[in-house]
Amino acid sequence: MSERGNVLRRVGFPARAIAMVGALPLAAAGLFAAPAPVADAQDVDLVCVTTFQFNFAPPLDFNTVGADTVATIASCRSPNGSQPQLKSAQVNGTPGALAEGCAPAPLHVGGEATFEWNTGRTSTIEFVVSTDPASGDLGLSASIDSGVMAGDTITAVPVIVTQDGLCGSGGVRSFTANTAALTFTH
Repeated sequence: MSERGNVLRRVGFPARAIAMVGALPLAAAGLFAAPAPVADAQDVDLVCVTTFQFNFAPPLDFNTVGADTVATIASCRSPNGSQPQLKSAQVNGTPGALAEGCAPAPLHVGGEATFEWNTGRTSTIEFVVSTDPASGDLGLSASIDSGVMAGDTITAVPVIVTQDGLCGSGGVRSFTANTAALTFTH
């Protein structure tokens, strides 16, 4: 597209901000996320839906910053019958999580969190959320290090639904994402 025909460039948007604006529809359509691997039903301990939010301080703008996370897990079912009592959980991130890049892409967030299940039991996880195709970690992936379902792997394809701020224009202060299938496999 010519300089004259590019409205965003004419009004002074930096090139990387224009690239991010162009990436928004792709990210919203889930095209940056790889499909979760299909597991045998006997390997799937739990499938849930989730909404999670990351808050960045200072704002994320092609830099590396601290990332606080909170999430809600709900509507869980156990395809293999191993965890029928687990229905929902509150998720709290452990201080020290880091985010780099920018949202919606290329984004890479990594850290630890604790699931507080409806039963009163807990799971501690190490997670990565990435929309950066160069990282090899597209989507959400996590491993349960201790507690309920220790040793399980968690996968999902999140879709960003709200975002506070823009890359190249003061940065992203937070975003909220949903997943239709948060899958726990062993």
